[in-house]
Amino acid sequence: MAVGHQVPSSQREALKDEFASIPPAAPEPTHSERARTLLHATKAGSLATISVDFPGYPFGSVVSYALDRLGRPLLLLSDIAEHTRNLQADPRASLMATEDDRPGDVLALGRVTLIGDLSAVPAEEVDGIRESYLGVHPNAVYVGFGDFNFYRLDVSSVRYVGGFGHMSWVEADDYSSAEPDPLRPEQTSILEHMNNDHADSLVVYAKAFGVVPDATGATMLTCDRYGFDLLIEAPSGKQAVRIPFGVSTDTPDAVRKAMIRLVTEGREKLG
Repeated sequence: MAVGHQVPSSQREALKDEFASIPPAAPEPTHSERARTLLHATKAGSLATISVDFPGYPFGSVVSYALDRLGRPLLLLSDIAEHTRNLQADPRASLMATEDDRPGDVLALGRVTLIGDLSAVPAEEVDGIRESYLGVHPNAVYVGFGDFNFYRLDVSSVRYVGGFGHMSWVEADDYSSAEPDPLRPEQTSILEHMNNDHADSLVVYAKAFGVVPDATGATMLTCDRYGFDLLIEAPSGKQAVRIPFGVSTDTPDAVRKAMIRLVTEGREKLG
């Protein structure tokens, strides 16, 4: 028995042609990649443990961390700290890190919350963990203190929020296998260079690839290995568009070459 509205074959063909004319979405980092990237770019976060003194209530504190190769946070905690007492009684915890190098409303910034069990690092792994931690926090003099010990959060769930309307739960396995974006440490300098020195090129990108022929200006908002986001100004208003590089761009030099190629192609396209 047929269920639902049956679309005539002539209409199906018309719809097929209409959908075929819609360009595919420009590639961009997955939420798992964005979560790994944000956590690699941040060195401190908010740790929540289950309070011993106030049973059932979460206890929040600020901690510094490094990440291992699977993206698991490595924390160096004092034996006398409240959060250490809490996790020794109940290992359940969460760590939240927030994007901290971009201006704007804090609620529009990216953040990641990792949920899992926090436990002491086995003695045989401490030397390697210490080296990883000092690579991120070279001035952590308390590394050698006898009452400080390393702990690791085994991640079971990940919540990613990339600003208003961009959020999802990320599978722990997807998070662990994702790679942080290699351009993230260079993003600020790339954005400053393009916005300050190549405003004319940004308008070419907006007109030729952003499909905004009346663009009067554009600002580069983000840049990653897959492409970049522009905020385009036009008489009809502002709009954000995603423009792909079309090739692998894992280094600043690769980005430079991709930008030159795109502006050349864009000018040819615009005649």
